[in-house]
Amino acid sequence: MTPELAEALRTGPFHTALRVAIQTSGLGLDRIRHRLSMRGITVSTTSLSYWQSGRSRPERAESLAAVTALEDLLELPAGSLRVLLGPKRARGPRSIRGQLPRPDAVLGGDAVRELCDQVPASREHTLDILSQQVVVHVDSQWQESLFELSMLVRARRDDVDRYILLYRGDTGCDIDDIEFKPVRDCTVPNVLRHDDAPVALAEIVFDTPLPKGATHLFEIVVQGNGGISSGHGNAFRYPVDQYSLQVRFSSDAVPRRVYRFAQSSLQREKRETGDLQLGPNRTVALAEPVPRPGALGIGWEIS
Repeated sequence: MTPELAEALRTGPFHTALRVAIQTSGLGLDRIRHRLSMRGITVSTTSLSYWQSGRSRPERAESLAAVTALEDLLELPAGSLRVLLGPKRARGPRSIRGQLPRPDAVLGGDAVRELCDQVPASREHTLDILSQQVVVHVDSQWQESLFELSMLVRARRDDVDRYILLYRGDTGCDIDDIEFKPVRDCTVPNVLRHDDAPVALAEIVFDTPLPKGATHLFEIVVQGNGGISSGHGNAFRYPVDQYSLQVRFSSDAVPRRVYRFAQSSLQREKRETGDLQLGPNRTVALAEPVPRPGALGIGWEIS
């Protein structure tokens, strides 16, 4: 076994380990499909391609059986790929993205609905999100005092000039204290704050309108008293090609445990989907290709 493959099997994620294992084997996907079929296991080359790219992952019983067979076929230790899949991921309704054009359908709550009613553009699906990167800073009081947002988007039609950001603070959040500051290639001319809930809506306006198919990268920071936090999640109104989240803890706020979670809506309890390891610089991160509808994030337990 090569050092690269050993490291991929040790650290994951699943799609990376599978891709490295296939590359190391020297087998093409069609040949792998054929050898699986000789064992009585049917899986398409498209599925194999999606699994190794992270576009989808095996979850059904027959797909998990194929993973077990792949471990033997690729001469990997028994269970080395299966363990990287972890618990079955939380699912929202398969059709939620197509059926629910209202952002509050995913985020939940009358407060969000009331803010969206004031901004018609908040319910228009005008952008594809190619990449969403979030870095959250947790201070010594366990508050999310700052988070950095970087997004690469693509216009779905002509003359798209803005992205609508919905923000929800934690218990104790002073929504009037929350500031939305542009960093690169955008402005934030309009912020609506709810009178009775820790919720805000910010219009992030691009420097120039985008023609259909054009891409745009912008960055903002959100800072202020966000309330005492035990986790940060992002809700996905529409498909995102690649999502990453990093949380950075103050030296005076080191959590006892960190984990990843999913929610089908904010009205439902968080569902833990696996422990995460805090790094030496008090950071923890996750990355998810094409996250499912609902919310995904990192939670922590205070020491």
